[in-house]
Amino acid sequence: MAARAAIGLAVSAALVVAMLGTATRGFSALTTDTARALAVAATPVTVPAIGLLDMHGAAHTVRDDRRSTIVDFIYTRCVTVCSALGGVYQSLQAEIRARGLESQVRLLSVSFDPVWDTPKRLGPYADMMHADPAIWTIATVADSNALPAVLQAFGVRVIDDGVNGFVHNAALHVVDPDGRLVAILPFDAIGEALEVAEMHWRARTNRR
Repeated sequence: MAARAAIGLAVSAALVVAMLGTATRGFSALTTDTARALAVAATPVTVPAIGLLDMHGAAHTVRDDRRSTIVDFIYTRCVTVCSALGGVYQSLQAEIRARGLESQVRLLSVSFDPVWDTPKRLGPYADMMHADPAIWTIATVADSNALPAVLQAFGVRVIDDGVNGFVHNAALHVVDPDGRLVAILPFDAIGEALEVAEMHWRARTNRR
C-alpha cells in the first residue's frame, strides 16, 4: 500500500510539474505578467480601436499613426502604485524632451475608473503631474462598456478593493505606430521603454 501511495504521489507531482511547465512556457516565465510580456514580444497584439477622452474632453485612441506610444493604466484616487507611475511618467516626459523624441514617442495614461475619472477630474490631475499635452495624454474611456476589452488586450487585471480603490498590476506597454502592442516592460524600465518605442518608430519610418 505504501509503495502504491508513493507511486500515486509521484505521478501527481509529475502532472503538476508538467502543468506548471505549460503555464509558464517551459518555466521561462514564472509569473503571468512575465508570460504575457514574452508572448507579446514574440507575437505583437493589435490593440482595439477604443475611443478615449482626454483631460480636455478631446477624442483620442491608443494608436498614433505618427508616433510610438508608451501606455500605462491608472486611477487618480490611487496613492500607491499609481503615484509611482506618475513619477515614472514625469521622468519619461523629461527624457523625451532631453532626447528630442517629441515627434517619435508619446505617453498615454488611461484611467480604468471612468465613473470617477471624468475629463473634468483628469484636468487637475494632469496639472498636478505637469503633463505636457504635446507629449503626455491622460485619458479615460469614452464608453465604459469598452473598458474590459482594452484591459484584456493589454493584460491588465483590476480588482475592486471595496474601499474606493483597486488592486492592479502595473507596467509600461509600448504600442508601435501601427497600433500593435510590441512590448510590456517593468514600470520603472524608463530607458528600455524609450529604446523600444524609438526602434519601432524608426522601423515604421524606414518602411515608408
